[in-house]
Amino acid sequence: MANFSFGEGKKIVATMAGLIVLIALGLFFYRNDIFQSLQDPGVPFQTYDKPVAPDYADPTSWLAIPDLSADVYDADAPADAFIVVPGVYRGGKHWVLPVDVDRRRERLQRIVRPNYVAPYGYAGRLFAPYYRHAAMYSYMTNREDAQRARDFAYKDIRRAFEVFLSSSPPERPIILAGHGQGADHVTRLLSDYFNGPLKDRLAVAYIIDHPVPMSLFDSSLSHLKPCGSATDYGCVVAYGAFMPGDKANAKRFATNALYHNGRNFEKTARQPLLCTNPLSWTVNGQKVDATEHKGGMAAEGIEPDRLPPPLPRQSWAECQDGLLQVGKPRSKALRRPLGLGARFWTLPSNLFFEDLRINARARVQSLIATGKLPTRVKRLDDLEVIDIIESPVTPVKE
Repeated sequence: MANFSFGEGKKIVATMAGLIVLIALGLFFYRNDIFQSLQDPGVPFQTYDKPVAPDYADPTSWLAIPDLSADVYDADAPADAFIVVPGVYRGGKHWVLPVDVDRRRERLQRIVRPNYVAPYGYAGRLFAPYYRHAAMYSYMTNREDAQRARDFAYKDIRRAFEVFLSSSPPERPIILAGHGQGADHVTRLLSDYFNGPLKDRLAVAYIIDHPVPMSLFDSSLSHLKPCGSATDYGCVVAYGAFMPGDKANAKRFATNALYHNGRNFEKTARQPLLCTNPLSWTVNGQKVDATEHKGGMAAEGIEPDRLPPPLPRQSWAECQDGLLQVGKPRSKALRRPLGLGARFWTLPSNLFFEDLRINARARVQSLIATGKLPTRVKRLDDLEVIDIIESPVTPVKE
């Protein structure tokens, strides 16, 4: 048996410690790449066994849907809002999330609905479908399988939107809103549905945390325009918000993210992007101080109509090169959480909740005030009843 001196033993221990440190550093610096590779479903999308499609005639296929048997006349909330929620499934097993997974549905109800659906309820009835959303991995890579998964998810959104249109009378303004992956699908809805008479009903489309190149307004979105003020209607609001420390995310958003140009997917490649500042509702423009911030929301596990007060004056905002730079919120609840792959996660909060809530209603009111939409005829049972008293008819003498 070989004999090791004390000095040799120390060298071995030091070498092992050095290797451990190197491995730890490597894991830290490449943690997001490792996280991304772990989410790969590992099977071609074409041969992947797709989950069963949701039936949008069934109310249980909707994260939020109003009582469609009730009278649609509501002066307090006169619009209809179609909201496409962000994804909550990372990947690893599926390319698209089955809609009957209770754990994912629970997260959508507990976190996504109060933060990302509820703000639009101040302006109108809420419609938000469950859908077989593409795994988050589909937005981490630009490979063809990922694009197929995103196309697949959009087909669910189209079917849900058709049901929404059949339930939304022509006198009601439409709000479209999408966050994250949902914003990708909303952009495509604008291209596919709002190039004709339906655009006259559009109060606003909010495309949040997904790139919208300005070039789209010369092509697939040429029938629309960016919103230029807080009360413009029939227009598009878009921004991708980045906090300090989000440099890697911001770079990918501006250079390598895929958007749909009306025909296929294309890289942003540092094209000029639409950036609407949600504190001033102007495109680009100057930095707006946190004193103008109406409030963020970090709601969890509560009913949308029982939301806690928003957290105001949390962050400044400024559009820089098509990206919305925001300050670090004073409340930890509004910051991006730490953890492996955290930069890919949907935030469990909405930094501009109250700003969006108030703005959506203002744009709806602006559209209604134009008088361009049809006037609703009251139902017969809404009309005042007048009693008619019988009286004899006296013949007219010649």
